[in-house]
This record gives sequence, C-alpha cells and structure tokens, in this order.
Amino acid sequence: MQAPPAGERTPEALASRYSFSLPAVRRLAELYPHRVEGILASLKTPPRRYFLRVNTLKASPQEVVEELRGLGLEAYVYERLPDAIYLPVRGPFPVRRLSKVVVARKEAAESVYQGAHLYAPGVLDAKGVREGDEVSVVDPRGHVVAEGVAVMDGEEMVSRSRGLAVEVRASVYRAPSVRELEVYKRGLVYDQSLPAIVAGHVLSPEPGWLVVDLCAAPGGKATHAAQLMKGEGRVVAIDRSERKASRILENARRLGLANIEVRVADSRYVDVEMEDLRGADAVILDPPCSALGLRPTLYYERGEGEFRSLSEYQRQFLRAAVGILRRGGLLLYSTCTLTLEEGEANIRWAIAELGLRPLKQRVTLGSRGFADLGEFAQRFEPDLHDTPGFFIALLEKV
Repeated sequence: MQAPPAGERTPEALASRYSFSLPAVRRLAELYPHRVEGILASLKTPPRRYFLRVNTLKASPQEVVEELRGLGLEAYVYERLPDAIYLPVRGPFPVRRLSKVVVARKEAAESVYQGAHLYAPGVLDAKGVREGDEVSVVDPRGHVVAEGVAVMDGEEMVSRSRGLAVEVRASVYRAPSVRELEVYKRGLVYDQSLPAIVAGHVLSPEPGWLVVDLCAAPGGKATHAAQLMKGEGRVVAIDRSERKASRILENARRLGLANIEVRVADSRYVDVEMEDLRGADAVILDPPCSALGLRPTLYYERGEGEFRSLSEYQRQFLRAAVGILRRGGLLLYSTCTLTLEEGEANIRWAIAELGLRPLKQRVTLGSRGFADLGEFAQRFEPDLHDTPGFFIALLEKV
C-alpha cells in the first residue's frame, strides 16, 4: 500500500484520522518519528493474542491448554514465560449500522468491540429501544462496535445498575470469553496482558518476603507476586476504595491465595500511616497513568495538562514506596503508557531524588528504554510487540 502524502502524516492530520488528541500524537511523534502512524493504528485495535496467566500453584500451562482445547478453543502455551498461555483474537469483521442504536460508555464500548456483551452500567443512551430489538452498539462518538439483541427496554438500560442490556451477536473483533469457563472459576487462570506478566517476573519476589502493592486493583500483580512466592510470606495489596479492594479480594480468593491482605487506603501516605509495612522487601507500583498504551482505544482525549499532572502525581507514590522499603529492597515501577514523563523521566527523578539505583531486568521481551536508561528500562511497543504500550523499571533502594 502506498504511503499517504507527507501533508497527511502531520500530527494534526494523524490526530484527526485516528481520533487521538493532538498532544498525544505529538508525544508519540517525538519518541517514534518514523513509526507514529503504525503505533496509532495498533492502539486502535486489540492485540492478536489474548493472554492468560496460569496459576501454577494449581495447574501447569500445558494442563490448562489441554482443558481449553477440550472445550473446542484454540489455545497455546507461551514458551518464553513459565506461566503464560494465549488464545488468538480474530477480526476485523463487518458489523451493521441498524436503525435502533444503543450508545455505550467508552470503556464498555471497547470491551464490546472485542465481543463482550453490554451490561446496563455501560449504557449511556438507548432511545426508542425495546426488548427483543436488533440493535447496533456504538461508542459515544458514534462508531459502530457491534450488533446484537436488546435484552431489556432502553429506559431500563439507562436506569438499572446491573443486568445484561445487549446480547452481542457480532462484533468487530472476537476475543475469547474465559470468565464463564470452569478454568477461570476454579482459579486456574488470571486474564492479564503479556507485559504485565513480564513485570511480575522482572521482580521475581521470593518466598517469605513482605511485598506491598500500591494501587493494586484489580489484583493482577499482587496475585502474581503471591503465586511466585508459592503462597509463603506476605503480600499487602492497597487501593483507595472499597469497590476496588473487593475486586482484589475476590481474585485472591478465586485463585486460592491466602497470603494476600487487602487494605483500603490512599497509597500516597502508606509511609506515614502504616508503620507495620516499613522494611518491605519489595514494593509494586503501577500508578494511575495517562493510559496512552491501552488496546483497543477507540479514541483518546487526554491533553497537555493531564500528562504533566499525572507525572507529578506518580512521584507522590514513588516517595511513599521508598519510605517503606528496606535498604536493598526492590521497587517495581510500571505504567500502561508510552509517554516519556511517566516512564524514563520519572525514573531519572527517582534516581536523583530518592536514593534509588536502576537494575538490569532478568526477563526482557520488550525494547530498551530511551537515552541513558536504555538497558535499565523495558518498553513494550504496540506496533513491534503486538501488545499494549507498557513501561517497566526495576530499582533498588541504596
């Protein structure tokens, strides 16, 4: 395919074509001047592989793959990690724009785009829709993501706080649905992206450690740490709302991990409010970020002020993390974004201001970081690795 003229590859043109904010496109263009369009195109679609982390305290990857294949699913062991398997994602497929339309919230639409059913909390509008109608599901900007059948009237969809709203029959992409399967209910798997699984192995916590996971919901990294520690030691998972904490607890129970303790608190103050966590062997920090790496992203709206403020916000968590680490303790820092401010720039700041030393990572499946942190940082880039955009660094308190 012939490349579009140069005038159509300006940040302004790309922002319009891919429905990404101009500040986001400019940041990507500065970091990846020759690949920005490929990255944007990748961010608009889901990865081609849907990863699951196998709970190796209960089963082996091969055993889970065989059980999934017995159900007629296509599944494979991922040979480069000891606890990862994947299932292919298919598409894109054509979907119709029907006369009856249900407008889904952005995050819900991004799930429906991959084949998930639409539930009432994810509905923004459904004017004129009646139970039994064939409907198109669209995102808030009107992009069609799926078609299906309404399971309730439109008025109910927007007023109810629970319940199936649209049973999806066709979607643009089809990712496997595992949460209704026995392998999920029995705690044999946790659905987690490849970079997030890699992050757990970069830390590789040992049995008997005290590991504190700040901003822990929904519990992917906390449960992985507990699994790698073989259920020995202590994992304290912290998040700021009861709702988020309950999700962590639910996942820990489903996976059968008894060495996880869940707390509701603002993680920025754990160093002054939780004396019992001082001397931690490791801290996991995956703070709130700009999410300029999540896939699929149907459109992206964050602007200049948010990029700067989020970087400063993340540094508050970094200070608290260092405050509870023992000398020689490890800090795993990760973000699901591609910005420099929330990656290498924050790590350089932490090295200069907080007495941390970057460490080489024992598991490297991504690319090197930028500038002087190249060998000490790992980036997953959507167009190269077919993963979400992701940043990982490992640091030691010295």
